[in-house]
Amino acid sequence: MPSEPKAPIRGRHLEALRAVAENPGGLRHEAYPTVMPILQELGYVEDHPTRGRTSRRAWHLTPGGRELLIALGIRESAEP
Repeated sequence: MPSEPKAPIRGRHLEALRAVAENPGGLRHEAYPTVMPILQELGYVEDHPTRGRTSRRAWHLTPGGRELLIALGIRESAEP
């Protein structure tokens, strides 16, 4: 059975995806609590420990999230 088409990213979901892109070190895990699990399920973000701090988790873009940003014309910010 073919996979279901993904709905366009709009509104709060797009805002959250942009926020992740603007924070290359990882967006705090508490940000956008209702939206991030959906973006994770769609394969656009993942959560893992922040650099140098194994006890804190943050949201990061996946390759699929980067591809979506490119398709939408949104640029990631530079490394800190």
